[in-house]
Amino acid sequence: MNGPKWSLKSTGVATLIAAIALALLGSGASCASAEEPIVGFWQVTFKDMTSGEVVLRVWEAWHSDQTEMQNVSANPIGGNVCQGAWVPLGQRTYGLNHPAFLFFVEGEFPFPSEDQEGQLESASIDILARVTVDKIGDTFAGTGIIKVIEGIDPLDPSASVLATENLIITGKRVKVDLSQLPPA
Repeated sequence: MNGPKWSLKSTGVATLIAAIALALLGSGASCASAEEPIVGFWQVTFKDMTSGEVVLRVWEAWHSDQTEMQNVSANPIGGNVCQGAWVPLGQRTYGLNHPAFLFFVEGEFPFPSEDQEGQLESASIDILARVTVDKIGDTFAGTGIIKVIEGIDPLDPSASVLATENLIITGKRVKVDLSQLPPA
């Protein structure tokens, strides 16, 4: 009778120790990411690398848990809020993978289609970027690529890439201007 009680008791203690260890490891990882200079809110411009024309203007938030969110200057009917994941690459440089569903109104598809009728059943986008934050932490710059992928899974390595666009990406940190706040 003492055997099963001891086993349950020791299992409970082991589970508690494991939970505490995971909590400590998790909070340590979160704190390390919070120290990354990319974390924050940014006003970003995507320009076509060849023509220099603005492709998108973006409000972008990089979070300490290595997720990222964009609100882009695209038609909201087509989808203009989406999320991604980032990793530190060293020396204030970061890699971003930002998959998104692509919604479009007939006749407004922004890239050439291989479909004979000019219609796609479904498509998605993957924005891949590499940006470096300046030493002050107020701006970043880098390059990226937008891939238009056939189907709804932009992370599917076997999916057909329908179009690509190479980008120059620049961002400036959004700060609170205390002089613009209403009086207390």
